[in-house]
Amino acid sequence: MKTKLYSKLYAVFGGFTFVCFAAYFIKLIFSPEGILPWIATTAVMAAVALPFIFGNPLKRLLKKAYPVFAALMCAAFIFYTVTFALLVGYIYLSPTAEASPDDGGRVYIVFGAKVKESGPTKTLAARLDTAAAALEADPDGVIVVSGGRGIDEPVAEAVSMRDYLVSHGVPEEKILVEDRAHNTAENIRYSVALIEENGLADRKTVCVSSDTHVPRIRLLCAREGVEAEYLKAPFPEKKFLFTMWVREYLSYGKMLITGY
Repeated sequence: MKTKLYSKLYAVFGGFTFVCFAAYFIKLIFSPEGILPWIATTAVMAAVALPFIFGNPLKRLLKKAYPVFAALMCAAFIFYTVTFALLVGYIYLSPTAEASPDDGGRVYIVFGAKVKESGPTKTLAARLDTAAAALEADPDGVIVVSGGRGIDEPVAEAVSMRDYLVSHGVPEEKILVEDRAHNTAENIRYSVALIEENGLADRKTVCVSSDTHVPRIRLLCAREGVEAEYLKAPFPEKKFLFTMWVREYLSYGKMLITGY
């Protein structure tokens, strides 16, 4: 009886987990993000598929311990499904302060994302457009573009971001380039250091990124002791929205383990 129950639970929650990571795996084929996402997605899909492919050998090998194994696997996938749903809710329902227009001269930190030979992706362009629009309403403001160069990128993200902004009418002297960061925590840390180096520490800081990314930025800013306001750029590539949620789930997991 328990085995049948576990099988049903496994089919539902394990199936959902497999679909999530399979979708992200397919996305990685078209838009690689480094080795760790490949390892994570492959490991999870293999774990889900294991009882389906080697069910009978596992039962013979584990014997009376198989129900315990099945229960643990079901619990793991139920945990993933529930926490995944909670994370998506947190992303869209958590209170996030928007930059107010009461006073000007803010420093807008734009968080980088993958760039190609042709320039920023649609996701990154949306962040830059949001910052450019804010700067237009705040002519005394300054933009910090933050992002280093990945192994599969033609130039540092910050360089490509600066070029995009300049080509869209933002004066180059209004842009500070932070081209060392390789994760969100470093985006914050190195950008704040650059702001201080340029004598702008007394200005209000506004973090600009995709709406799916801002809640994690807010948590990291709190950890770094950085007071900031936030501007959310829309996520334009709706076909990748589901996989972006999976990516954020992995990013939160990594943040809990590594701190960044």
